[in-house]
Amino acid sequence: MEIRLAVLNDIEPICELYTEFYAYNANLQPNYYNAVIEPGGYPQSTIESESADIFVAVENDIIVGFIHVREVQTLPYDPIVQHKYAEIVDLIVTASYRRKGIGSALMEAVKNWSKVRNLDYVEFFVLAEASGEIQFYEHENFKTVSHTMRYTL
Repeated sequence: MEIRLAVLNDIEPICELYTEFYAYNANLQPNYYNAVIEPGGYPQSTIESESADIFVAVENDIIVGFIHVREVQTLPYDPIVQHKYAEIVDLIVTASYRRKGIGSALMEAVKNWSKVRNLDYVEFFVLAEASGEIQFYEHENFKTVSHTMRYTL
């Protein structure tokens, strides 16, 4: 398996994985997420960005997973200690390739990317219903630092 930065020629398989990812999220929270087809503009803008990247996992010349990361800086607000950090926007490994170390390898690429950019930490948002994913992130030594609470009207 190879982990590398995505290039524009990778957009089609990335779109297929995004479509799988959108369906998964829609299944977990159907009131808030739609199962849509990714047309390509979003991954293209990420690949072309100076402050974000997509790393892909390639097995036998097939992209089987990716992780989208971006650099974020806190807003200039006096009560907040100013800092920069990496935000994992999306992570998916196609179902038939899960539990083979691919997610960990993608996560390692993001950790290295973040260190090279001299960022303070790596952060992400995960749906409460994604219990298997939460276990994976805890295995990767991520800690819960806040909770999003919602009151539905």
